[in-house]
Amino acid sequence: MSSDSQLIASDEVLLIRGGPVGRSCKIDVRDGFDPPRMVLNGTASFLPYVPELLSRAQQLWLGPGKWTKPVTMRRRPVINYMADVDIYEEALGKADLVVRQVRQPAFNAPAAVLRSGRDQVADRLADLPGVRMPRTIRTPAPDRATLAETIAVAGLTFPLLIRAAGAHGGEGMIKVDRPEDLETAKIGFDDGPVYVTEFVDFADADGLYRKHRVVVVGQEIFLRHIIIGDSWLLHADRRAQNTEIEERAALAAFAERICPAIRPTVMAVAEALELDYFGIDCSLRPDGGMLVFEANACMNILHNSAASPSMWDAPIATILEALRGLLANPARWRAQPSANA
Repeated sequence: MSSDSQLIASDEVLLIRGGPVGRSCKIDVRDGFDPPRMVLNGTASFLPYVPELLSRAQQLWLGPGKWTKPVTMRRRPVINYMADVDIYEEALGKADLVVRQVRQPAFNAPAAVLRSGRDQVADRLADLPGVRMPRTIRTPAPDRATLAETIAVAGLTFPLLIRAAGAHGGEGMIKVDRPEDLETAKIGFDDGPVYVTEFVDFADADGLYRKHRVVVVGQEIFLRHIIIGDSWLLHADRRAQNTEIEERAALAAFAERICPAIRPTVMAVAEALELDYFGIDCSLRPDGGMLVFEANACMNILHNSAASPSMWDAPIATILEALRGLLANPARWRAQPSANA
């Protein structure tokens, strides 16, 4: 890999994408005359909503393993589209070499994504004022005995949440209430590493659970949605009935009332993670604290599964506008080349 000394036009960027490992790629075939579509998991998922980026980007695809051929790099800002370290670890390592070689600003820098595993984020946020993130470990799970021993050595407190590394959206996640329940828990042993997280009950005084998705775009903060339900495992299809009024009110009040209160905490998280565009799934607690479930660049923020018009049209449009502005201004990205580069 080499780099030339020519600094090309500022409106051109290098877009780095990756080949995932494991089962994180699928072919989507739909009835009709359209060709099959390749779907890659673990990305930042914004490209379908920013198609103009592709017209000014040179795309560099990286896979696992060693470099297969020499690649000559021109000096241009780098946009990293890989967002999950468990899926793209080796490709992210290559991308980090590219960033260091071209010595230009990097959006969602590969080095930052390499430090964004669930266990790493829990460690990085552990001492932040106003933040509570449950203890998390990442471990191989070849069999029940090994997993049980690892949990005991780590001193984790039950109940625990167990999920496969690289899985999102609650896919395959299970809750294990007691040590003896590990004997019958449906865990995919020897399928790769798992994350084990201490469970924190976050029910509010009315018995309902509320999960906020807060989105960071550079120095701006947005509320994407709140999911309110009667179960701790919250997804869009698990919303409780008659919660629309509360969610609409929160979305309307976020900029003026909620955001100023949580801004110092959220920006401290952003500084710790060193990401430009990412989401925080959390519960905003009555005491002003933030219980963080996950924080990473891998969240599907711009997709609206509800038919328009809906209450989410406006926040999505606002986030997209902010993202477009940030992508167009590399000087605002967190990862900047050193002064002597």
